[in-house]
Amino acid sequence: MNPAMPRIHRVQRLSSLHLALSQSAIPSTARPSFAVTRRAISSTCVARSKNTEWLRKKLWKGEAPGAADPYTQRPEPEETSNLPDEALEVNYEELPEALLDSSIALPPQRTEATAERDVAGLEPTYVPATTVDGLEDIPTLKQWWDQPGNWGEESIFRAFASAEKVVEGAPVEVYLRRAFVEVLALQETGALSEWATQKWREGSRADLDSTLAAEITVQDGVASIKGDAAAIADNITSDVEDAVVERVSVEEAEQLVAGWDASWKQTQLNEQTKFAINKRLYQLTGKPIPDAKLGAAKTINDILVLATKAPKPKSLAEELELTGRLDNLANVSLHSRRITTIDKEVAVGRWKVIEEELAKRGLPSTGSGGLGRNKEMDRLLGKI
Repeated sequence: MNPAMPRIHRVQRLSSLHLALSQSAIPSTARPSFAVTRRAISSTCVARSKNTEWLRKKLWKGEAPGAADPYTQRPEPEETSNLPDEALEVNYEELPEALLDSSIALPPQRTEATAERDVAGLEPTYVPATTVDGLEDIPTLKQWWDQPGNWGEESIFRAFASAEKVVEGAPVEVYLRRAFVEVLALQETGALSEWATQKWREGSRADLDSTLAAEITVQDGVASIKGDAAAIADNITSDVEDAVVERVSVEEAEQLVAGWDASWKQTQLNEQTKFAINKRLYQLTGKPIPDAKLGAAKTINDILVLATKAPKPKSLAEELELTGRLDNLANVSLHSRRITTIDKEVAVGRWKVIEEELAKRGLPSTGSGGLGRNKEMDRLLGKI
């Protein structure tokens, strides 16, 4: 090591000590006061704002937004309220007329309650409550729409398609023929373009029979109907509300299908006709056809094949149950989920005995009962 290094550091420390002593020897009158220092700081801020004023004029053509010196001129704090956001007052004069005329029960205006120290001056007979007995229970705004009577009739959900799905082949073919006849009737009356995207009246059973009674003739791939097309079009475009719609049974559908000529299924369809038929079929059966598959359909028979196709099984067990391949095997059983040890004990009748013995020992029959995996190790180490 260099022997001069410690002496150099010692000399530096002594020189700094002499400097500190010399500064402390300065009389107090020579030191700048706090007011002078504060004045210097403020004058520095003013000078800084003047120096930056030319830059603000270069950046903004008109009056520059914000304060000239954001470090000294701070904005005033905004007024805040103790009320939550959902309890703020609603200005009912600014609401739309459609909302005011509806039967929807709007929540009442919320106001902030008067503090207890201010109530004594307003009502001398005021006595604060000590219990909750007799106090009015005011529900929160989040629970307002869950209460009965606060929703109007116009807010009730009305599905476009039938809630009861039709999956049998014969009824689907009956409703497909009805949709095809109705589309042809709208084409002949010139109202298909107007009613293609609107909801059609489902009609009664008498309307269904009158629609199916119309005869379909096909010539060179073009179909037409023999019957009163205007009456059929009026049945589906009428504003009359139907009560309970009577569905056609499978036996009746099979009899109707047997009496029809199969030539109507070979009718060529364009895009507008396919869209209208698919929409109407979905409304009557509740079973839509995907657009990707509908685009490849060219005839009525293609739509019938897509509409009557069975849905894909959700699991292997469901597929094996539908096909029945394992029904003849006596030593094979089919289950929709994994078989556990409890299922095996239940099958042989030992699970009741096991539950009783576990209950006697204070042990849970299923699960861990809140006990961790390393509980025995913690016991051996003396942690519990």
